[in-house]
Amino acid sequence: MNKRTFVISELMQNNFIEETEQKVLLEETEESGKSLLKVQLPNAQKIFCIKNVDKKHTDMYFFKADQKYSMMKRVDHIILEHTEDDTWNLHLIEMKSSVGVQKWIEVKGKFRASYLVSQAIAAMLEIPLDHTYLYTTYEKECFDTCSETMPVERRVRTGNIPPKREWESGRVELNFGEKIPFDHEKVQMTRNTDGLKGNVQMK
Repeated sequence: MNKRTFVISELMQNNFIEETEQKVLLEETEESGKSLLKVQLPNAQKIFCIKNVDKKHTDMYFFKADQKYSMMKRVDHIILEHTEDDTWNLHLIEMKSSVGVQKWIEVKGKFRASYLVSQAIAAMLEIPLDHTYLYTTYEKECFDTCSETMPVERRVRTGNIPPKREWESGRVELNFGEKIPFDHEKVQMTRNTDGLKGNVQMK
């Protein structure tokens, strides 16, 4: 048994990380945003998936607990993908029913915290992360529905990209003392009687 296998099977909680196939089903089970996303990773040789991250113990108590830092929240799913060209990709997936200014700020906080948590987990497993990709699933965009009585939602700090423009750009900047850009894909879902459903093929 190699070190990676030993850490996963003997030192981590049961089913914390699952080794899975090139097609993965990811679920959001909360009634308010019940979703099912079919993920395809056609170039994967090996895939480790942490599903429903927010329901697992990933607390890092040296992070600041202040709400403004958003370090206590995680994305819904984390995928570590080993590809055919011998690189490791990190995929962070957050599932929402709708996204507007405030939700987008919240999602970015989850991306930042989850990126750091993922780096820590990858280091434990001796996985060198080469590329990171961010994904947000959604049904509706609400960036243009701000009330005229709430102009604060339209204010943007100097040097920051307006939320709607960033959401549409395919790139997200996360603040780690310096702004680091990441590729971001928004994945629109369709609603049926069982909730939201969608598909994505990862890079």
